[in-house]
Amino acid sequence: MSTTSSFEEYNFDRGDRVRVDWTNGSSPLDEVIGTVSGISRSGGNVVVAVEVDDDQYPENSIYGGTHDAAPEWVEPLE
Repeated sequence: MSTTSSFEEYNFDRGDRVRVDWTNGSSPLDEVIGTVSGISRSGGNVVVAVEVDDDQYPENSIYGGTHDAAPEWVEPLE
């Protein structure tokens, strides 16, 4: 069961544009750019949901949509 967590301790918030270091994720990209759509706790870990911009993946890719990331992977864009 996941419970909601707060953005108060991070330097980004829901709706912010971010770059995510995805080198530890399961994706063909080392980084993704998108918009933070949520934050939660799962298994004791904080998970940041990022809605990734569609234009980063080739057509017919199985990747895209929302990616879950650790907070330390997330860097706000200005």
